[in-house]
Amino acid sequence: LAVATITFLPIGLDPAAGAYRVELADGAARFLKVRKGEPSESGLIVPHYLRERGVSQVVAPAPTDSGALSASTGEFTLILYPFIDGTTGTEHGMDERLWIEYGAVLRQIHDTAVTLDLAQRIGLETSVPAGSAEMRWVDRELDERVPADVIEGELMSFWRARRSEMRKLVDGAEALGQRLRESDPPLVLCHTDIHTWNLLIDPSDKLWVVDWDDTKLAPRECDLMYGIGGIGGYPVRPEREEAWFRAGYGDVEIDPLALAYYRYAHVVADTGAFAESVFQTDVGKATKREAVMLLMRQFERGGMVDLVYEAGAAVGLES
Repeated sequence: LAVATITFLPIGLDPAAGAYRVELADGAARFLKVRKGEPSESGLIVPHYLRERGVSQVVAPAPTDSGALSASTGEFTLILYPFIDGTTGTEHGMDERLWIEYGAVLRQIHDTAVTLDLAQRIGLETSVPAGSAEMRWVDRELDERVPADVIEGELMSFWRARRSEMRKLVDGAEALGQRLRESDPPLVLCHTDIHTWNLLIDPSDKLWVVDWDDTKLAPRECDLMYGIGGIGGYPVRPEREEAWFRAGYGDVEIDPLALAYYRYAHVVADTGAFAESVFQTDVGKATKREAVMLLMRQFERGGMVDLVYEAGAAVGLES
């Protein structure tokens, strides 16, 4: 491709990845993702697989001349996508039509048959919550570590004030994961992070699904929790957004155990990842400060932690 300009885009929460707008000489644009290390294979092949099977709202990586879905340049991996000139669902606002389309697209993804070859190449739900090891590490560090800077100190002070709550969240996620494994639920192809920040609305009001890095085979509640109850930070009211989402998705029986596990797993994964980034030496202060802010926001009234406790109580788990 003949490139005119490459512009850094200050978006995303992954400290190991950067995003860029690539302007081509012919006036067209592409979205470039630069990732340190190897990319998630499933994050590349699954959106490509879905596009080939008619899920038109999926943003899939463009192949290289050799047909690969990414290119390596030493320690970095380059992934090129079409550039969607739009805003996230959260920023744009989701009206009734978009919520219905959101549910319908997700149902189409979940109903897509998975070949044996694809199943062998993508992740499989283990019901072991990511982030639990990081949270337990932070909990141990509170008794030994001297904060390296003000940001670390702020995080550690907040954590100490909620230490018993942090432990209950990890214990609850692990206990629910064990129960979910024993129930042996059916698995479908899941995006795993399909909240409204990962939906783009273009100028023609079309909805697009982006950021497939963590896709895997999992119980459908792994995705459904975003449209049923939401994850805090944006309203998902039963009589409005949730009803619209369900109208698009169609009839389905919700497993309250799976829903509770994924709510717990979500807050544990985010809390562990935010905390870990604060203690990394190669992460900038702005990124660390944002991580602390996002971690604390989960515990605000009506935020993710409140939703977690509500889901846990529904399956007999004490908060």
